[in-house]
Amino acid sequence: MHGGRTLETRLSSRSEAPGSSTEGGVSAGATRLTFAMLWLSETAVDFGTSLVNFAIGVWIFAQTGSARDFSLSIIAATGSSMLVTPFAGAFADRHDRRRVVLLCDLAAIAAGMTAAIWFTVGRPAAAALYVYAAIAAAIATLRRPAMRVAISGFVSRDRLAQVSGLLGMSKGAVLIGAPSASGFLMAYLGLPAVLTVQVCLLSACAVLVFAAFTRAGQAARGGSTATAQGAIRGSRFAGALGYLREAPLMRRLVLYGALVQCLMVLATAMFTPLVLSTHSPEVLGLVMSVGIVGAMAGSLLLVATRVRKHLMMWVLIADVVQCAAVAAAGWSTSIVLWCPAAFACLFCGNVSVACSHALWMRKAPLAHQGSIFALLGALNMLVMAVVLFVGGYLADDVLEPALRDGGVLVSSVGAWFGTGKGRGIGLLFAVTGAIGLVVTLAALANGRLRRLDELVPERADA
Repeated sequence: MHGGRTLETRLSSRSEAPGSSTEGGVSAGATRLTFAMLWLSETAVDFGTSLVNFAIGVWIFAQTGSARDFSLSIIAATGSSMLVTPFAGAFADRHDRRRVVLLCDLAAIAAGMTAAIWFTVGRPAAAALYVYAAIAAAIATLRRPAMRVAISGFVSRDRLAQVSGLLGMSKGAVLIGAPSASGFLMAYLGLPAVLTVQVCLLSACAVLVFAAFTRAGQAARGGSTATAQGAIRGSRFAGALGYLREAPLMRRLVLYGALVQCLMVLATAMFTPLVLSTHSPEVLGLVMSVGIVGAMAGSLLLVATRVRKHLMMWVLIADVVQCAAVAAAGWSTSIVLWCPAAFACLFCGNVSVACSHALWMRKAPLAHQGSIFALLGALNMLVMAVVLFVGGYLADDVLEPALRDGGVLVSSVGAWFGTGKGRGIGLLFAVTGAIGLVVTLAALANGRLRRLDELVPERADA
């Protein structure tokens, strides 16, 4: 602190005077170093989590040969995340975020060490991995809002889209590298080695987080304002719900985002069976790799462009292209079209998500951002669970049989869309993409939603 001003305040004033290299004794280089520490810590957490998640799936399937047993680990993780999500926002808003993140890191280290020791000296069982997956997911869910709000507290607002892009790039790199690294460790050293590597990554992460938060101001740490404490006494989501009641345009953004995500999850979750219904696993791997490259390219665009204005327009235009790519993928059975469709879908998906996150960080009051991000996370998980169930039912029991020999849609829809294996899933893609296009174009035509950046005031953190 200097003269009663937080680091976030000094950063905001410096962004208005780019010619100055320091303001209030805090240099731009020091700010970049602080964020770099947090970015590296997030990358380490994501990489370690992906290593272990992949290894758990491989170990369970190798031991039991059951797809049901494999899915139980995912269900355990998802269920525990949903149970603790209401508390995650409260912790981020009410308590010192440095303590929340560090305690979560220490808990994750303890859980990882316990699991590694158990699988080294004990008798391993799938049930133990279900418990570990649930505990690890709960800890990660508690940690995530605190870290996200902390970053928005000290990074200047015109760089929040860049920050989201950088986080997206690191997640894309993790998606590419973690499965290969985990597979190598599992093949030569086994599951205990993967758990040990995760513990080492989490330990390094805890050191980085402590150093970064020590450099950051009170806006990043939080937990000291009466507003933040009083806002959440009545309900775990009270801060978020109160803000949404007062900001109808942000409420529309929640509804729009949930609907678009519903449509996208419905399509993308079925992408694997769509490809495998007519092609080999090698083709699936190629198309998914192209999609991951597209996701990283979208994040790189935001990092290089430094988007400051019209974030909502970026969201809407990216969603239009994304929906069009999903519809195009459904019409084709050719890898020649699937590869560019996957690239465009994930490229635009990353741009849309990053800009949307930047909007929330810029507009929502810092004192309530924890509960807001927790509420958004809960809605996302709920949408995903419902949509995956509905999508699986539609694909397997309705559309696929309808476009096979003797199906009810063979002579009508099948005459122009095609029939046979995989065409029902393709129809699901085409219809989902078309509905998404209608929704996003309607949002573009809505002048108030399109101008959300201008009409919703920036957060006031005085």
